[in-house]
Amino acid sequence: MDHAKANETQDPGETNRIIAEELERLLDSPMFTRSPVLSRLLQFLVEHRLRGGRSSPKAYAIATEALGRSEDFDPAVDSYPRVMVGRLRSLLDRYYADTPWVHRLRVPQGSYEVVVQYRTAPPSARSADEPLAADDVKAAPMGAASGQPPAPVGAHRRAGGGPRFGRWVVVLVLLALALLTLWMLRGGPDRLFVGDPVPVPLLEISAPAAGNLPESRALARALDSKLRDGLRRFDLVDLLSAKAPGSTASRSGDYRLDTSLVRTTEGYADVTLVLNRVADQRTIWSQQLRLSHDETPEFSAIEPLIARIAGDYGIIVRDQVQRQPDNFSPGFPCFAQFNRMRQMRNIVTSKQIDACLRATLKANPHDPVALTALSLVRYGDWQPQRMAPAGREALVEARALALRSYESSPNSSTGLFAMARANFYSGNCAGGNAMGDAAIGLNPYDADMAGFLGLFKLTCGEAEAGEILVRRSLQLDPSFPGVPAVTLAFILSQRGEQAEARQILDQMPSPSNMEPQYMMVRAIVLARQGDVAAGRAQWQNLLAYTRQPADAAPEHVLARFMITPVVIQRASAALRESGVVPAKAAR
Repeated sequence: MDHAKANETQDPGETNRIIAEELERLLDSPMFTRSPVLSRLLQFLVEHRLRGGRSSPKAYAIATEALGRSEDFDPAVDSYPRVMVGRLRSLLDRYYADTPWVHRLRVPQGSYEVVVQYRTAPPSARSADEPLAADDVKAAPMGAASGQPPAPVGAHRRAGGGPRFGRWVVVLVLLALALLTLWMLRGGPDRLFVGDPVPVPLLEISAPAAGNLPESRALARALDSKLRDGLRRFDLVDLLSAKAPGSTASRSGDYRLDTSLVRTTEGYADVTLVLNRVADQRTIWSQQLRLSHDETPEFSAIEPLIARIAGDYGIIVRDQVQRQPDNFSPGFPCFAQFNRMRQMRNIVTSKQIDACLRATLKANPHDPVALTALSLVRYGDWQPQRMAPAGREALVEARALALRSYESSPNSSTGLFAMARANFYSGNCAGGNAMGDAAIGLNPYDADMAGFLGLFKLTCGEAEAGEILVRRSLQLDPSFPGVPAVTLAFILSQRGEQAEARQILDQMPSPSNMEPQYMMVRAIVLARQGDVAAGRAQWQNLLAYTRQPADAAPEHVLARFMITPVVIQRASAALRESGVVPAKAAR
């Protein structure tokens, strides 16, 4: 018998209360908010336990219901659930190693079941690599079930605890003084950030290697022009021209894009792009295209690659986050984290990003990128608490920040789109469309901008133009489909094209298939394909994700992650019409 299992209190209701409270605490912690897949896995295992599952869930259920694997998953040949549960065990151990605890959650080795483990010694924070003492973890005393504190562990531990406790007091006092000093020196919400904002990376584009024939050299020049024209339009990368022999530069490039063009005897042009990180001379991305004679010299097929390199969550931004996942410094690291959060928003990270964006603006109050990003963060704060004073305050600041971005840079795609978004959110379709179209004209390579403008146009009744932009967004960057793909699937489902809608949803990778918008549309599509039970099960997953009661009205649930009222109304009607949720009772 597992020791942790044996340590559980005899009162099932008390055990369930402890498990539910620990889950809430874990999901709100920075460790788990940075790991949305493991958070989802933990929530699934806990819900299985709380529903009365007294044995471990099956690997197939974990894979398909918690980890987003398709229904043809075979646990006999794929160890993904076992690997992810192992990672969850490690994350739980890391969390509790640094957190004082009286009881904790565990997933014992060889099992997928969540159990409670109790400690009898007074809890104290430990480093992750300091093991528990042999007598630290024991069977729960009789008072544990009633919430009484654990019994003392003996005079010999109290005698040795005084000096150690005294040392910790000194350390904490010194740390508090250091933080107070920083507070007084900096002031404001960005007081813990020291130093100038980190600039965006410099990208050097090497002259394309090509043959010696005049036509090859002409095509190489056209390719170089296309790449430079596209990449210069993005805010999160600056171009560094190739240095002339003997010249010096104050700052070298952070990334280098090497290109080559080879013309084949069949008349095709083979184009190769290789993105290198200069610091360690490492290739982080490469792509090869074969273009026909009709596709040159316009090189329109290169546009998706431009978006993937320099987009809001493109290769360069993802490289920054992967190498420095906890870097929230003002400037580019903060922008990178902001765009990462847009894939999966959570409360803790949004607060960190709010602080680093304000620190960025303190150094440069007219930075349109920071103003636009902070405006979007505040719109996100407004969304779930619209009727509360804090929500109304967030909305006022979000609009003001968008206006400041536009006034600071009225001729940039960033400033224009900030104001376009503010117009759409206030119901001004004419103003939103005018500024959105102008922003797209300045940067037709931005997948994120195309996707959201398409969504706004659909909201304003411009179905054809909106669908074109949504499809354009997915064409530019299919690697992180998110809202545009979900929106397109919803459009197709509303038209009765369930098979294509289902295909789009089935192809969406993690974390996009963990988002509430995805779960909502998938529930509708499944129900319309005849599997109403599966659609309702998907809706229940969404209710659990948003922590809403089983009988919550869809309008109330959707308002927690959607902003536009007309979209909420259309989606709620689709949920009722498809049978996912009960129809409204006649008055």
